[in-house]
Amino acid sequence: MLSPHAESQLRAIAAPLVAACPDMRQSARDTAVALLRKHNLSHLDPDQVYLNRFYTAQSSPRTFSGWQHLDPPVQSFTLPQLVMHRFDVHDQDNSDLLSYLTGFYSNGPGPGFYDEHNEIRLEPQAVLEDFWQIDFSTQFHHRLQAFWQKHAEHFRVLAKVNFLAKVIEMCAADSSTALAHLVRRVATALTGLDIASPTLEQLQAVVPPAAGYRVCTFDIGGHVASDFLRIVLEDGSQLLYTPGETQALHFFATRQDLYWWVLNNTNEAENRARFMAHFPLSSRAQKDDRLGLNHLIDLLFFNWGGDDHKCLNQLDSTLSGDAFSHLRDAAHQRMIDDAQFALRSNADLRKQLWIGYLKAFGQVAGPMTAVDWPIALAVVGAGLADMGLNIDQAVNGHTTSERQAGVTGAIFAAIDTLFNTAMLAGAVGVGDEQMLIDPQVPEGETLATPEEEAACATPAEIETWVPEPFRPVDQHDLLAPFETNIILSAEPGSGGQEGIYLQNGKFYALIDERPFEVRFVQQMGSWVVIDPENPYSFYRNLPIRMTADGQWQPLQRSGLQGGGLPRKLLGAWGRRSDAPAVQSLPATPYEIPSETRPLLEAAANAPGEERALSGIMSSLDPQVEASYRAFRASRDALAIDAVGYLENVIPPARPAIPTLPRDASAKLIIRSLYQNSEGLVIGESHSGLGSKQFLIDNMPMLRREKIKVLYVEHFMTDFHQADLDVFNCSGKMPARLSTYVNNLDEGHGVDLASRYSFRNVLIAAQKAGIRIQSIDCMASYRQAWADPPSAVIRQQMMNFYAHEIIEADQGVRGPSRWVALVGNSHASDFEGVHGVSELQGAISLRVEDIEVGLPGGIGADPGLAAIDEAMDVRRVRSDLRLQVAIKAAKPAGEEMSVMLRHTGTFTFESTDGQLKLVHRSRTGGLVYTPIAQEGERFHVRRPEWPWISERRLASLREMRTLLEHHGLQYVLT
Repeated sequence: MLSPHAESQLRAIAAPLVAACPDMRQSARDTAVALLRKHNLSHLDPDQVYLNRFYTAQSSPRTFSGWQHLDPPVQSFTLPQLVMHRFDVHDQDNSDLLSYLTGFYSNGPGPGFYDEHNEIRLEPQAVLEDFWQIDFSTQFHHRLQAFWQKHAEHFRVLAKVNFLAKVIEMCAADSSTALAHLVRRVATALTGLDIASPTLEQLQAVVPPAAGYRVCTFDIGGHVASDFLRIVLEDGSQLLYTPGETQALHFFATRQDLYWWVLNNTNEAENRARFMAHFPLSSRAQKDDRLGLNHLIDLLFFNWGGDDHKCLNQLDSTLSGDAFSHLRDAAHQRMIDDAQFALRSNADLRKQLWIGYLKAFGQVAGPMTAVDWPIALAVVGAGLADMGLNIDQAVNGHTTSERQAGVTGAIFAAIDTLFNTAMLAGAVGVGDEQMLIDPQVPEGETLATPEEEAACATPAEIETWVPEPFRPVDQHDLLAPFETNIILSAEPGSGGQEGIYLQNGKFYALIDERPFEVRFVQQMGSWVVIDPENPYSFYRNLPIRMTADGQWQPLQRSGLQGGGLPRKLLGAWGRRSDAPAVQSLPATPYEIPSETRPLLEAAANAPGEERALSGIMSSLDPQVEASYRAFRASRDALAIDAVGYLENVIPPARPAIPTLPRDASAKLIIRSLYQNSEGLVIGESHSGLGSKQFLIDNMPMLRREKIKVLYVEHFMTDFHQADLDVFNCSGKMPARLSTYVNNLDEGHGVDLASRYSFRNVLIAAQKAGIRIQSIDCMASYRQAWADPPSAVIRQQMMNFYAHEIIEADQGVRGPSRWVALVGNSHASDFEGVHGVSELQGAISLRVEDIEVGLPGGIGADPGLAAIDEAMDVRRVRSDLRLQVAIKAAKPAGEEMSVMLRHTGTFTFESTDGQLKLVHRSRTGGLVYTPIAQEGERFHVRRPEWPWISERRLASLREMRTLLEHHGLQYVLT
């Protein structure tokens, strides 16, 4: 077994490795600070020093430069951004003109004047000359070289540790499955050791793969993932290792399974960005007929009903030698290539970054978010979220120290796994000789398809789940969106191939005697019909082939032709197989009787009828008045029982509270909290985002730790649980529930487009297979009193009712681990009222939002004091406090023109029921783009932005994610 000394040795190499790993953002900022110091401007914050570029200028004797600008800038960089991007080629050739149309200012892009009031006395030409002397790119490459010279071997060891930690985690979850058996065999084949007893020397050893295991790269159209390992077994099945992901090991019995996994992990803006983070930045670039990765992924979806795609693992390269040496070398090369790609001139960046459209925004910040902190650290144990690579965090910004703390904590968690005796014992499981199933036919990641999944999807299901461009249609309807009004005058074959026409710089093919615009895709070796109104996007695409009689015809979509569409195929668009329904809980005496609920539904779902509910006012309608009396009867009964129970209850013994390092990773926090408790109660401020972030980002990890139920405040067993049960099973949120959740978010000031909202907590739980159970009822939640019996009656009633529901749920449906999301005052003892954690013998964790840049982390909760409307001080305190650095500022009462004052800022608004995307264009004006809704999907028609135009998106949050990933900045209105 690894000794404690070995553990300390591994920790000793991990911390300096993370600290030494070059951080492009911080390096650029340090350079900017030094530059300001040189020019006697050290009092300035480099992030508040902007180089602005203008189209026009007027002379002014009052300014340092001699010029003033009355129009908004057409381009703007902070000084650290300028260090990375440099001046463009035109500036290099015309440096004497820099002071005329460019200048440094304390204000970035937006309307206003740029003159002596906000200019910074720094000459652009002097900075350009400084850059030639500094040569930031060369300096950064030298730092990369020094890092790898010193840490290469340590990197390889930690890569192996991280792989083994993922193996142990998967096997410990259920060591008796054939999948666990397979994973153990593969681990032994790649490392040459038994996971139950690795030594430090074995971790350091270089081991070639055992016979019968082919270790390969993973590629799409020749674009190779820099950190994936694909292990192909003799029977053709495959195991894919994806470092940085919560679930890092994936088994595929067939190529179709792998193809479907790719589709399911790239069918939304957010998961595609995460998937593409595993590939070098250069994979985004397009060169001649060779498409970038994003375009190729779009092409994968044309055949979404089929078994495979020719672009998937096109290279199928076999790796020789030690697998972890390959991961190290690939990470080394990735860091060099990414830096070289990112640190070229603006002109080169505009030609190559992403799909080539960032020039529309005059900035390259979007794709650079994956560069300024090295993704290569995922190989040694850092989760993508630990590196601040989810979109919200990347936009809001993370300091180097925050990222280092998160990454170091994640790597330490992987090391800890190797020393976790309980997990090792669980991971080893039964011996190979005791396996009662064929080890060559391991259990896959997906369950056998039941009959209902093999049955044909209904037209309503297809309309609900499949975006319009991908629905099964006949050939005429398939071609209709691609039709052009072109009259071909060019000669056949003028496009370099039989039947291809070249006219006015565009290529065309005749299909059924009609001209369609086409592009050649090198990786597919074929032509593809493209949208003539969006020619630089492949979201809508139609591959074609030449028939034996010399005619161009569309390729057939395998699996989407005739005989109906199997319901299981809808999984490519987010539909999950229906989960089994659970046994209903017995009704409580406090719920509104079912026959009365229709009359009280409006009052239950929204505030506003408290005076009528309380009896202060009465209704002239006798039926309505009777329903109000029924509410008061339930309310009074619950209040009496709650107070009586809480006065006499002897709470169960409290679990031991773990001691955690302040910078503990989410994995370590979750694992430690559930060591001595089956439940966790998370207390939040309902407008806070940190609690929702913790749940949403870690929902897959919670499921892996066998958490099966999420108990939620605000949702009522008598009015919402039936709809929640539908959502739990199908993943489709009924309209009534959807409206209620939107109102819940809006009512607590949570932006509907935020990644961290109540809605997205529910969605993340359902996707992870965690069942959602309400723990409120109308009587406990609405709290309509003419004269409240006490200042804590809400806490008493809700806590008691939650206890009753949790006990019933655990009793009727079987005991399981659970997590609850409640308000701060419900989590733990509050003014003499036992909290949910005390009543359930669970641990409470209060999550607190703090400003970005402040040191967050976990520790004992010192408590929080708040002043209520009566100016009374009320204090909440839980067992532990987790502080999350997350930007949550919400400007109020500002006009749109002021709020969107910077070029590239955007927001959403609704006017007379019409949703609109509003953004500040590069010309300085506000642009309003209508948002169309197709079922539950949203899209905009904006050909100037081909990467989003007509692309069906599942939510406004996904639209926001895609816009931010392409360099725009969201503003909460």
